[in-house]
Formats: sequence, structure tokens, C-alpha cells
Amino acid sequence: MTGEKDILTLLASIHPVQREGEYVYVLWPYGRPLAGGIEAAVREAEGLTVVLPRAEADQLDLRYDFVAAWITLQVHSSLEAVGLTAAVSAALTDARISCNVLAGFHHDHLLVPVADADRAMEILHELSAQSSDQPAPQLILRTERPEDRPAILELTAAAFSVSPATGLPVDGEPAEVGLLKELFDCDEYLPEFSIVAEQNGEVVGHVISTRAWVGDHELLGLGPIGVVPRLQRHGIGSALMQESVARGNAAGERGIALLGSPEYYSRFGFVPSVSLGIEPPHAEWGDFFQLLPLAVWPGGIHGTFRYAGPFERL
Repeated sequence: MTGEKDILTLLASIHPVQREGEYVYVLWPYGRPLAGGIEAAVREAEGLTVVLPRAEADQLDLRYDFVAAWITLQVHSSLEAVGLTAAVSAALTDARISCNVLAGFHHDHLLVPVADADRAMEILHELSAQSSDQPAPQLILRTERPEDRPAILELTAAAFSVSPATGLPVDGEPAEVGLLKELFDCDEYLPEFSIVAEQNGEVVGHVISTRAWVGDHELLGLGPIGVVPRLQRHGIGSALMQESVARGNAAGERGIALLGSPEYYSRFGFVPSVSLGIEPPHAEWGDFFQLLPLAVWPGGIHGTFRYAGPFERL
């Protein structure tokens, strides 16, 4: 069968499929007979590189650094086709996902970090949809309903399975899950500020803001905010932030405070709270504790920010 060469046809019909298991690259020991379920091999002047299942590499006591998920693009591309791997690599690069490409006679194969596999699959499906006549899935922002809560807690657990503070996997249930459970039931819960992002009927993101104070002045304390890992860096978090700000202004709220990356949240107008005379709940938070003055910000507010009760019990 002749391979497809047209780039738009290729992208519209890539049909990514993830293989079972985890795969690794290893440098095969010189002079050792080949063994195990080797899936690919490349001979270089420095030696023979092979790709094989991680479990087999462990059994053979072979060293590796990179653990990958294997994704096959099911479209039959011609070896002379121009632009397919470039387009795929660019889409994954934009999402900050590393990608190693293996070209077979019939298909192209992608090896991506295991932790990024779900998000890589979503990006590839989106790339395919953008190249066909299928409309992009619509993102709906709406107020949280009680029946959404299991999905919200599940996505929050997935979103915070790696600590944003340390970059390391979290042992057990992330603290943000327990915090959310308490926020849903506390006196400071504000229903209109618990917002979900929904796509194709699935809850894919959530943000909550609860009542907070500086002295007698009422403000909003935002967080946690979470997006399912496979859709992170797709604009869902930004949409939730913008919706929170819009609702805050519409409700006549004075300002919104949060703890997070100044580099990220400054794009929404947040500034270090101390620059506005507001001290963070913990002095060591420094510039990571930020505040966004809303349209009716009165100015002249001074004091220490106080979150809803559940935050104080963390």
C-alpha cells in the first residue's frame, strides 16, 4: 500500500494509539548477544542503542535514564512525506512535552515521558481535529453543582499529584483535596465563586474563591485551582481565572488574593500584596502571596490577610 504524502490528510488521520507498558532507551553492552523484547535499534559509532520494555531492561540489569510511553500514529505515511513529524513535534513542544520520533516503514512512533502521555494523546487528537472538518470542543464555564464534586475532587487529586512547590510526586492524597472538601462545607463558601470548566460533558477544570478578610474588609481568597493534567497549558486555567475576576467585579468584590507564581499570575494583574499594604498570612510567603485589586478597590486597606477557616487548619 502506498503511503500518504499530503500533510493535511496525514494530520487529519493520524489516529494516535498508546501501546501498553513503559519503554526505555539503553546502550547495549558491547559483545553481548541481543536478548529480550527489543522494539527498535540504532547503530552508531559509539555503540548500539536499543528500545525495549522497561521491565525487560530491569531483568537484564541494563541502565537507563528516560522512561517513555510509546504512541503510534496509525496513519500510513510515506517515507517521502514532508512536514508530519515537524507538525507533531511542534505541537508537543508548544506544550513542553519532549518527544523522540522513530520512523517505521508503515508508521511513525513517538516516545514521550510517561507522565505526559495522557496530555500528549490529547494534543495529538486536537491537532488531528484542527486539520479536519471537526469543530474544536467547546469550553463551558459554569457554577459548580453538588453532583460535580466527585469529578472536581478527582481532577484536583490528579492536578496536584506532583507538588507545585517541590516538583516531586506527592505521597498519598494531595492536601488540596482535603482542603476542597472542607471549603465546600465551610461558612465562607460562596457558591457563585466555585466555577467548573466543562468540555464535551466532562469536568476538566475547577477554581474556587472563598470569603476572606483584612481586618473588617471582605475580600476573596482564591484557590485551589486545578485542570486535568492532559489539558494543562491549553488555556483552561486562564479561562477560569478570567471568569473569577469577571464574577468578582460583577458582584462588587474589592479584591482577590492568592498564593502562587508571580510570573504566571502577574498576567492577570496580580501584584505582591505587600505593595498594597496587605501582609501575607505567613511572612515567608513574600512576593508569592499576591493580590488583584478589583474595580471597587477602596485603597488605604492595611493589615494581615485572613483566609477561610479550612486554610488555617492546613
